[in-house]
Amino acid sequence: MVDYPPIPDGYPPYPPNKNGGKSISGLSDVEVHNIMRREQPKTFELGSDRLHAEAQRIAFGVRVMSIERALIWAFRSECASVDFEEEARPDLYQSTVSTAWLVAQRGRIGCKIDGGGRSLPHDDAEIIASAVSALAPQLGGSGMAIQIARLARIGDRPDWMRGARARVVPVHRVFNQHGWMAGTADSRMLGGVGWQHVRRRTRKRGIVSDPVLYCPVTINPTPAQIAAARRNYLDWWGALLDLAASLRSMGLLSSIALTSDMPPMTPWRKEGR
Repeated sequence: MVDYPPIPDGYPPYPPNKNGGKSISGLSDVEVHNIMRREQPKTFELGSDRLHAEAQRIAFGVRVMSIERALIWAFRSECASVDFEEEARPDLYQSTVSTAWLVAQRGRIGCKIDGGGRSLPHDDAEIIASAVSALAPQLGGSGMAIQIARLARIGDRPDWMRGARARVVPVHRVFNQHGWMAGTADSRMLGGVGWQHVRRRTRKRGIVSDPVLYCPVTINPTPAQIAAARRNYLDWWGALLDLAASLRSMGLLSSIALTSDMPPMTPWRKEGR
């Protein structure tokens, strides 16, 4: 064992190491000692235990991940779900216990364990899901919470319409001997802004009226649609930023250390648009 340097008053003790010279994270005593020795001077100088706590998390095997990755873990891997009824009535909170403990208790009384079902989500996953359910209305409320959970389950981000540009396209197309062509319509249907039929004389000296044709067009996608999609992406990004700050400030996560890493804030700027 390595003799760790003394810890000043007010700091938690070093984590015990009973794994044959390896911590739970797989780091050796020397590696853990070096991390703590490297971070301690900074911690004392800044008057904060943040760096010391991070070194302890490494020694205890706490997983370090971004808020986006934590959401994917909670909703896709642990199958947590948002519960708005729980947020409306805090008295409905249920404390979770280990599945192994339940099995052991049932074994003590000799009851038969039925098959089927699934294990409860991890406590940290439940905490993350509760934080998502409690999103403030100014951050999107329940609608944004549902969107965050849905995207986390499929490991995706909001569609910000990559490569979309407002284009003028024909309303409909027709197929003829020359291939697909833009469809046309009678301009008289436009009313006062259209053109009336043009009268002409045929070879047999008859009088006919020919319609003045035009090509109806539309803009697809519209600038408003592109702006709305990117506004929704920014709202999602802001909600993740608030969730990360809230979860870090509460300090309730026992097996996850959230980093400050965030998804790109404006990925469309990389395209120069």
